[in-house]
Amino acid sequence: MRRGTAIALILGVAAVVGAVLYAGAGAVAQAVATLRISGLAVLVLLHLPSVVLMGLAWWLASGDTPPTSPSRFVWARFVRDAAGELLPSLQLGGVVIGLRALGRGRTITIGAVSASIDGVIELAAKLPYVLAALLALLALAPQPRLARLLSLAVATTGVLVGILLLARRSLTAWLQALARAISARWPGVLSLDGAGDRDLQASFDHILSQRGRLRCAFALHLCCWCLGAAEVWVAFRLLGVDLTVAQALAIDGTVVGLRTFGLIVPAAAGVQEASYMLAAAVFGIPPAAAIAASLARRARDLVLGVGILGITAARDTGFARVTTRLPPGTDAATRRLPDPSLPDPAQKLSQVHESPPPPSA
Repeated sequence: MRRGTAIALILGVAAVVGAVLYAGAGAVAQAVATLRISGLAVLVLLHLPSVVLMGLAWWLASGDTPPTSPSRFVWARFVRDAAGELLPSLQLGGVVIGLRALGRGRTITIGAVSASIDGVIELAAKLPYVLAALLALLALAPQPRLARLLSLAVATTGVLVGILLLARRSLTAWLQALARAISARWPGVLSLDGAGDRDLQASFDHILSQRGRLRCAFALHLCCWCLGAAEVWVAFRLLGVDLTVAQALAIDGTVVGLRTFGLIVPAAAGVQEASYMLAAAVFGIPPAAAIAASLARRARDLVLGVGILGITAARDTGFARVTTRLPPGTDAATRRLPDPSLPDPAQKLSQVHESPPPPSA
């Protein structure tokens, strides 16, 4: 973990603890207790359709000749999100583990390209959703300070999307650098030869030419963002808080928008909790209930993440190697994962040392 990432994570965790203490640890614990295991199970099941739709959007963003089936993309999206939530400090970890779950060879190449394009589409689909939340917030309970903050988040997201769309060459160069970094650090996942960059560029250009599929992917991501409002409505209802659908939209959209400022913080620790408190306070919801709703969301992700990564680790014997850093001083560009069909060099060397010396003449 880099020093900056570690500092951001520590500060984020400290912010979460501070938010819990501010709301009252006892009140938060009491609110969380009202959720119960059955309520958490409802939240987990309710989130599954969103991940399925995101996986299908990724499949659509892979072009008119996808390298594998839609179900494979859906499973890879589950793995990708699980790794991103449980291993936020592992640089490139969520992307790499998701790509490994997608397949090998050409599938990895197209998967890496389509994942970057799908990420831009998902970010772009967030814009109309957060804008709708801002309008709902202004209509239901005008709060100038919060509205200005959310407007700034919308503008920041819009600028970021615009930069990514206009800087096509820079995005391609970043993608190539990302692929080389993955190849150097996890050569067993992605191995690039001299033609690797050309393959990435060709895949990138071909996928961008499939405008119809990209529009469908945008629509699916927008549906996923809207489903988030339904999840928030159910979560607060399970916590004993009555909300209208419009209020749930305003709260979830505010949280989604303000999480933009938490990109540098792993898992948006602290940022998410503060966003829930700010948005919920507008509608008179106690801070303890707002923190409980945020913790319920994290608990949902934890349950899903542990289950998905557990299945992945059981099915993929190389999973541990992907989630582990290379040791210091290792030549990452030339290191390869061991082939079980070949003899162990260390064992062979030990056999040489243990063999008796040849008889003297």
